Amino acid sequence: MREQLRRVTQAVSAAEGKQNILEVIVSEVCRALDIEVCSIYLADYRLNQFVLTASRGLDLGHSTLNSLDFNQGLVGLIGQREEPIYLSDVKKSHPYTSFPLVNEDDFNAFLGVPVIHQRKVLGVLVIQAKQPRRFDLDEETFLTTLAAQLSSKLASSEFETSFEQSDSEFVIRTMQGIPVSSGVAVGKARVVFPLEDIHSVPDRKTDDIADELNKLELAVKITRDQLEGMSQRMQGLVSSQELSLFDAYQQILGAEGLASEVEEQIRLGYWAATALRIVTQRHLNAFKSMQDPYLRERANDIEDLANRLLSHLVKANKRVMQFEPDTVIVADKVSAAMLAELPVSDVVGIVSLTGSSTSHAAILAKALGIPAIMGLESFPIKQMENRSLIVDGYNGQVYLSPGQSLINQYQALIKEEVQLANELVQDETLPNTSRDGSQVNLLINSSLATDTVKARGCGADGIGLYRTEIPFMQLDQFPSEDVQSVIYSDLLREFHEFPVTIRTLDIGGDKQLSYFPISEDNPFLGWRGIRVTLDHPEIFLVQLRAIFKASVHNQQLRLAIPMVSTLEELDESLRFIHQAFDEVSQELAESGVSIRLPLIGLILEVPAAVFQLSDFATRVDFISVGTNDLIQYMMAVDRNNLRVKNLYSHFQPAVLKVLTKIVQECEGAGISMQICGEMAADPLAAILLIGMGFSTLSMDVSCIARVKRAISRFDMDEMQKIAKSAANFETEAKVRDYLLKAMEDKGLGGLVRAGN
Repeated sequence: MREQLRRVTQAVSAAEGKQNILEVIVSEVCRALDIEVCSIYLADYRLNQFVLTASRGLDLGHSTLNSLDFNQGLVGLIGQREEPIYLSDVKKSHPYTSFPLVNEDDFNAFLGVPVIHQRKVLGVLVIQAKQPRRFDLDEETFLTTLAAQLSSKLASSEFETSFEQSDSEFVIRTMQGIPVSSGVAVGKARVVFPLEDIHSVPDRKTDDIADELNKLELAVKITRDQLEGMSQRMQGLVSSQELSLFDAYQQILGAEGLASEVEEQIRLGYWAATALRIVTQRHLNAFKSMQDPYLRERANDIEDLANRLLSHLVKANKRVMQFEPDTVIVADKVSAAMLAELPVSDVVGIVSLTGSSTSHAAILAKALGIPAIMGLESFPIKQMENRSLIVDGYNGQVYLSPGQSLINQYQALIKEEVQLANELVQDETLPNTSRDGSQVNLLINSSLATDTVKARGCGADGIGLYRTEIPFMQLDQFPSEDVQSVIYSDLLREFHEFPVTIRTLDIGGDKQLSYFPISEDNPFLGWRGIRVTLDHPEIFLVQLRAIFKASVHNQQLRLAIPMVSTLEELDESLRFIHQAFDEVSQELAESGVSIRLPLIGLILEVPAAVFQLSDFATRVDFISVGTNDLIQYMMAVDRNNLRVKNLYSHFQPAVLKVLTKIVQECEGAGISMQICGEMAADPLAAILLIGMGFSTLSMDVSCIARVKRAISRFDMDEMQKIAKSAANFETEAKVRDYLLKAMEDKGLGGLVRAGN
């Protein structure tokens, strides 16, 4: 069965278009199982019906009825129960319903399985046989496995099919992603793609066919010359059989080959790169559907050649990219380097199919104040070029080709955002206190030079987290001690009168250095944070020495160690810290300069560390709670995985209990504490944290104003009562609803959004 399953899924992957995919499924299943009937019923939630959409063995052309209500028949029963049903003789089954004029009564044996994607029943896959029989276990598992594998493909094709409908006020197309930079934007999509990935090229039309044909001619010539040069260099080094590959490439590019087909597509009005993608995909589908392994492998040759041609095609007339105002960047992966190269002054939103809230691009988007969403599954990127989009950076939703009424709603929301921002500017000079005057320290999480300028304007009390890995990411090699010292000196000099917490190098997980790649099956549970730097003291000591040299500019420097999970890690880290400090202090003393050892703490983000706080507290001066990772590890949830994103919430009762324990442990040990994760940036969570006992919160600079206004409307005893009451709720939803009501009662509903 494994080989049959592989053939079916391979055939489906080569198919394009929803109906074509469905027809391939039913045809291939009949052939693989040697069965008489295979049918697919798709769920229509507008009509609450299952619609018979494709079938092999049933005559759909003469059917007068091709739909069943959700509560009707065996298909409806499968959808309700969300599990397979098999019967050897359906005529004896009470809930069975047939279709008139389809001759379905001629079939007796029945096996149906639901097709489910992200807890939603998309349809039902059915096989039938004329003779009464019991389908064996292999057939059932085959169908169940196939349905599971096809669910995402069907979900994607279902969404793409919605674009075949004309735009309407009544058609709302929305996709859910991960919000990484808050705000709302309305604009036109511009698809940005890598130059050497043929599959990423979007659908784009042209008004200048002659120019596109010239581009193609030039790109083909360059590619031919390149292939000829490669062939000549290989003469005498490889056999004639290997050399024949270059001849094959030349033939594919020939007058009757790939180039001529691309030319035909250009004449239909397509941009040259789009035409190349269409033709390439057509050939890839043909090769991948072949049974012969050697012929299937030739698809790789086609793809390689297409990528080479694409590279020259785009570079042939490469110009500085220009955007219209109100552009939304759409890409398979938005990188920080990409943002640095693009004219971001015209960019109002960012949509990236991959990426995370802690990626460098996400951090840069926040710093630039651009609403951004990442981690979208099944996003039809090729169809996005020049389409109207709404980017809701609060809820992580992208609306595609929205109607004017929806655009008007979001434009009104944007105006409210601008008005609120103007109002919050007036609060910047106010002290960071509760309504009754209790002091609350609001710090910023910093990674860019622009952050420090903004921090002074918003009245921040210092820097609660400086991410040293960001400068490392901007270089193509490890920075020297002198380079790092300059970076840290500039930072500490700028904030010489404020406390600054510098986190030692925290790479691994989703924070990678191009010149020091870390490849692991499970990176978030792997080699990251202090684990890396302890294994590479030559990197750790250089950074520590640079930090200590820079500390002459700020006597309130604090040093934080990331990802500590054991006492041994902490002790070894402290040994290196003292070693580097002694070396630098002696070196500076020769010049008459003295420094003091900064306060040393750890970023508490591993649950194991929570239960060792009493031991850790005897060795460190402060604790900085990193809620992003702490929640991720506590809930066993990758916060960047859309499928389990609903479980990742800082309002989970278990999270609140752990935070309460941390407060109790730190207060008992007499050490200071702060909180520096995204939780601190949420006005809803801020009043809860302060009520728990956290008086120092660190957040993105753009969030300071909202949090400041929130806490200024509550007395300290009110926030303490809120925290005490919230601890009694059993579910995340009840905690959130309770906090929302508390904010609304203070007239602060505009500060928060449902996605926060």
